[in-house]
Amino acid sequence: MRDPGLKGFAFFVIAVVLLISVCHFIDQMHYAQGKEFWLDEKYALKNTIKGTTYLGLLTKSDDESNAAPLDYLCTKFLDDVKKSVGSFGLSDKVYYRLWANFAMLLGGFVVVCLFLRDILCSPASNPIRLFQMFLLILLPFTYLYRPMTYHYEAEMRPYALWFALWLITVGVASLARTRKFLLAMVLSLLAMTMVGSIFQILSVGIAYCGVRWLQNGWKQAMLETFQIFTVPVVLVVFYAFPAAYGQRMLEPAAAVWHRYSIWWMHEAIIIPMLLVSAGILWRSKRTQAMVIGPISVLIVLLMGPLILGLTLGRGYFYTERQYIYYDAHHAVFWLSMINCLPFFLEKIKDQKKLAWAMALIFVLWIPFVFTKKTIMSVKEVVHQNFISLDLIKA
Repeated sequence: MRDPGLKGFAFFVIAVVLLISVCHFIDQMHYAQGKEFWLDEKYALKNTIKGTTYLGLLTKSDDESNAAPLDYLCTKFLDDVKKSVGSFGLSDKVYYRLWANFAMLLGGFVVVCLFLRDILCSPASNPIRLFQMFLLILLPFTYLYRPMTYHYEAEMRPYALWFALWLITVGVASLARTRKFLLAMVLSLLAMTMVGSIFQILSVGIAYCGVRWLQNGWKQAMLETFQIFTVPVVLVVFYAFPAAYGQRMLEPAAAVWHRYSIWWMHEAIIIPMLLVSAGILWRSKRTQAMVIGPISVLIVLLMGPLILGLTLGRGYFYTERQYIYYDAHHAVFWLSMINCLPFFLEKIKDQKKLAWAMALIFVLWIPFVFTKKTIMSVKEVVHQNFISLDLIKA
């Protein structure tokens, strides 16, 4: 960690990720400008945000079906300072959606910083660590352009924050040493953002307890699991029940299950990929704790049909916002592969062969990040930002 060259490159990675984030942030502002407020956005702004106090949000005095208050609290702060900052010269459609836009970028940035610190503290050789850090630059492209995350970060609704905290949770659970307090804190914030996070909290709890059980025995595993997950579970249950869901089925249940099964089978390709990466990480004591993250995501995916069944059973309609559970898949697999690299590359002692191996890995992996859809989206973002710069100069 004392190597100034490695630390300098880590700062370079942070700078590049920040640049990518700023460009995407501006693009999402343009996107938000072209989107009228949805009915639930208007309702939330008029009743939940303007018509409720901070304490009222925390104590569930409003009748929102999603009673979790964290996103509303942050948007209410934006509303309170609106006059003081003059809306930053932005329209309401852009201004009130700044938080969701920022939250999404913050989530990925936090994960990059956590992994950089982990890599700098790693005993792997300098070339391997440099390569791992370089691959972190590409992380934003694995989640920013997923259909639902891109859609919801330009809306005044809690789904972007929900995804961002889920990504941070999995990032924390994928480090070489899981920090219990940090994991408990992020899970608690997740519980205060979306009542549907109960499934994610349970999945991380199952993965964490299982890994610790195999490592340290059941007593230690149960103790640590209780310490980490008690507060998040209490919070999510408090905000989840009772809730005014009501009978809002928009289509026959059979049609919903058919539509969902097609999508689920398409996403199921990630199952063997996560299993392989988890198997590689489990082979070394140094990387065993990193298994918790991908296993947590895998459990959520396998719980998908159960989540849908419970959603329909509660009388609530199925919507694409539930894809937030899964839109982290690409990012999690990318992080898992970065964690796996030392397992393969440390066996290569010849520096030339090591360089060739890294080049081959990069060439083989790059299509996973830059799909055709992502490339088109990135081109559009770059074009949009050039237009913005031209307008500023004019």
